[in-house]
Amino acid sequence: MKKFTLAMALVLSAGTAFAADETGRIEFIGFINPGGTCPIDLVSPGLGGLPEVSLGTPNANKFASIGDTSEEVVFALRVTPGNGCTIPSGAKATVKFDALHQIVGPNADLYGIRQGGGAATGVGIAIKDDTHTKIVPNTESKEYDLFANTPTDMKFYANFESIAATVTDGLAQTQVNFTVALP
Repeated sequence: MKKFTLAMALVLSAGTAFAADETGRIEFIGFINPGGTCPIDLVSPGLGGLPEVSLGTPNANKFASIGDTSEEVVFALRVTPGNGCTIPSGAKATVKFDALHQIVGPNADLYGIRQGGGAATGVGIAIKDDTHTKIVPNTESKEYDLFANTPTDMKFYANFESIAATVTDGLAQTQVNFTVALP
């Protein structure tokens, strides 16, 4: 079984409503993929590539208790056969997301955000498969069917989830590596 590991940035922010002039921050981020025989791209399902997954800017007061969540955002990892990438008929793949920051949450099932320097507190990131089942950090997802002759979009969902009774506003950003186990 071939395995390809790539990094994916989830650039996220949580803030409060603004009533006057405010300042902000822009972060420019990228990652040069190592390549391999089967290209794996971060995409919007059915559409083209994404530079990152944005979970929007929910207000801190949306999270009133532990376990409260923001809206889910869909993203996909696209496996494209051809040019040296051969996908056998009936093949399946799994994906493992590795937490590069801490693992958080009462059930240790969320991806922690970077801390310090004006970061939000009290939230983590949930990553879910296409059935909306959480994928615990550093464990394999369910199996996804792969197409032998056309690109396959393996769909996932992500959202913020509160891990504390109080969530503070600020930058909510994390990065995760993912490994796609191909046949």
